[in-house]
Amino acid sequence: MLIQSWPALGQAPGPAVRVEVSRMHCLVRFVATVAGGRDGYRGTRRVFEQSRFNTPAARRWLRRYRQLDHDPTYQREDYPAGRLGAQASFEPAYLAAAADAADLPDLQRRTVGLLPNEVLVSLDSVYRYFAPAFDTLAWQPHAAELARLREAYSKYLADNKLMQQFGQLRAFYGSVWPDALPYRVLLNPQLDAGASFTNKAHALGNLVLLDCHPTSREFVGGSAVVFHEMSHTLSTQQRRALQVSLESWYQHNPSPSRRYAYHLLEEALATVAGEWLYAQQAGQPEAGEWYADDYIDRYAKALYPLMTNYVQRGQEIDSAFVAQSIAAFDRTFPQAATDYVNLFRYVLYWTDTDDAQATYLPFQERFRSTFTYSVTPILNQASGLAKAQGGDYLPVILVTRQHAATLRYLRQHLPALRRHRLPAKRSFVLSTTGPAGPLVLVCAHTDAQLARAAELLAKQGRLDPARLFTEL
Repeated sequence: MLIQSWPALGQAPGPAVRVEVSRMHCLVRFVATVAGGRDGYRGTRRVFEQSRFNTPAARRWLRRYRQLDHDPTYQREDYPAGRLGAQASFEPAYLAAAADAADLPDLQRRTVGLLPNEVLVSLDSVYRYFAPAFDTLAWQPHAAELARLREAYSKYLADNKLMQQFGQLRAFYGSVWPDALPYRVLLNPQLDAGASFTNKAHALGNLVLLDCHPTSREFVGGSAVVFHEMSHTLSTQQRRALQVSLESWYQHNPSPSRRYAYHLLEEALATVAGEWLYAQQAGQPEAGEWYADDYIDRYAKALYPLMTNYVQRGQEIDSAFVAQSIAAFDRTFPQAATDYVNLFRYVLYWTDTDDAQATYLPFQERFRSTFTYSVTPILNQASGLAKAQGGDYLPVILVTRQHAATLRYLRQHLPALRRHRLPAKRSFVLSTTGPAGPLVLVCAHTDAQLARAAELLAKQGRLDPARLFTEL
C-alpha cells in the first residue's frame, strides 16, 4: 500500500509550476472559444464574429466542430456523484498533447487512441480551416508579448513563493498532489480584453488554461481567479475516503439546509482559497464582490475566517468544519429553502418534448444552475421519476402534451402532488413541497405559456405557501 506523507508545514515547497506558451494549444483554444465553448473568453469570440473571417462557410465549420464528440466524459462510480472527483474527461490529456505538439500532424500522433481516428481527422480539418483566422487575429499580434509575459509571470510566481502557500491549501483539502507533479499554466491571448491580466481561467488535471491580456502585468489582481481555479483541482484530487466522509457529514447534519450548503461548498471554498492567496500579496482580501453570484459571494465571505484558520494551522477539513459551515449557511441564508435562486442550482428538467433544451430554455435564461439534468419523456420514464423522488434536485416538470394522462401519472407517483387539483385543460404553474422537498409543475398548452411560467417564477422570487397555484 502506498502511503502519501507531506513535509512539515512551512518546509514544503508546494507543487511545482511551469508557465508555457504553445501555438498549437492556442489554436485549439481559439477554435473552441469561437465555437461557443463555455470556458473560453467571450471577447475573443466577439472579435472573430466582427472580422472578415466570420463567413457562412466558417459558421458551417463551427457547426461541424460542435457536433464532434471531442470531449468524451465518464463517471467514476466509487466517488460521490456530486463531487468533482466523480467526473472524468479526456480533455486534459488532449489539451496537454496540444501544448506539447509542434504542429497539427504531431498533435494527431500524440492523440492516437485518445479519440477515434474519425474524430481526430475531423478536428485536424477544422483546425486547418481556422488557422489563418487564428494567426491573423490572435497569434501574430500577440506571440512575442506572450513570450515576454511567460518569463515575467514565471518570475512573479517564484519570487512571491505562491506555490509554497498553495501547498498549505493542499493540506486543508486533503489532496493527493505530489510536489513533483507540476501545474502547467498555459497562456492564451484574450482579444478585446482591455488591460486586465485575467478574468478567465479554467483548470483541468494539472493544466491551468489562462486567458490573459498579453501586455498586462497585473499579477496580484489576477491571482484570485487563477488560484480559485487551481483549488478545484485540489478538490478533485482529494482522497477518495475523505470525499466520501465529507458527503456523509453533510448528509447527516440535522439542518434542513445541509443539502444547499453542500451544493455551494465547491465554489465557496475555491473562492476563499483565491482570496486567501490574494491577501498573502495585498495584505487583505479584495474589497467588494468576490464572485458574480450573490449566494456564493456571501457564503465565501462567511466561511473565510473559518477556512483560513484551518489553512494557517495546517489542519485538514473535518466534520467540525462541516458543522460550522452549515451553521454559517443557515445564518447567512435563512430563506434558502424557498428561494428560487437557490433551489434552481441543482435542477431536473423533466419534459415530454423531443427538444428538451428548447422547452426549458426560458427557465435556464432566468435561473443560474450549477448542475442541470434533463429527462424526456415523462410518461413511464423511470429515470425521471427516480430523480424527481430523490430530493437531490429541484424537479421542474414541464407538461406540454397528453396533459390529462401525464398529470394523472405524476399525481399517482409523486406524493407532493396528491393534495392538489391538476386541471388538464387549464395552463398553470404549481410550486409545492413534499417528502422529497420542493417541486415545480408547469402545465402549458403553448410555448408562450412556458416563457410566461418562467417569468412568473422569477418575479415571485420564492415559493410562497399562500400562492402555490397560479393560472397562466
